[in-house]
Amino acid sequence: MKRIDNILANSGICTRSEARKIIISGRVSVNGKKITSPSEKVDENAPVFLDGKPVNSEPLIYLMLNKPEGYVCANDEPDSVLNLVPKEYYRKGLFTVGRLDKDTEGLLLITNDGDFGHSVAAPSRNITKIYFAELEREVTDDDIKAFASGLTSKNGDSFAPALLEKGEGKSAYITVSEGKFHEVKRLFLITDNKVLYLKRLKTGGLSLDEKLKKGEMRMLTEEEKAAIFEG
Repeated sequence: MKRIDNILANSGICTRSEARKIIISGRVSVNGKKITSPSEKVDENAPVFLDGKPVNSEPLIYLMLNKPEGYVCANDEPDSVLNLVPKEYYRKGLFTVGRLDKDTEGLLLITNDGDFGHSVAAPSRNITKIYFAELEREVTDDDIKAFASGLTSKNGDSFAPALLEKGEGKSAYITVSEGKFHEVKRLFLITDNKVLYLKRLKTGGLSLDEKLKKGEMRMLTEEEKAAIFEG
């Protein structure tokens, strides 16, 4: 079951805010029943009509991408990750769940399901994300303690406690849950370190499929979708 405003928005004929207005105006019906509440849930496969004409809602899809360096998480850019989506996976309304910087690689989710995307990205969910980082210098025990206690930048931006673990040489693994802009890079800068390479390995309980080459993607299984919320 899906919210009727999401189904209408996913059809590509309007935005979600426009869908709400359309539904409230009484122009939408499902199985002959007029729907006037944007939050009402209906069978996503049921025929939806707008002004008596059928709405061709795109099937929902959930993709895992091994994002390569050099691509941005924006819809209308020539170097958008959405340009990597194969024809068989393409749907109207695709978007990235959260963002990775242009020079950051690894696990990135792509979908056309607004509810799903919001649930994964919502700060209230506190879904953790694990990254592998190559750094300018080795991580110290003091760094690990500082990350664990929570850091504050010189301009007053505060960050929730994060788990920092040493890797080999000048590398480390970091687990964060806030999802702030450039969070990992900013955390290391506060401790007078610099990220030279960054890769997302895990979102919640979902790990990157290392069989995927850079730039490749595949559909998530139902078990993998659920795992995201279990980590």
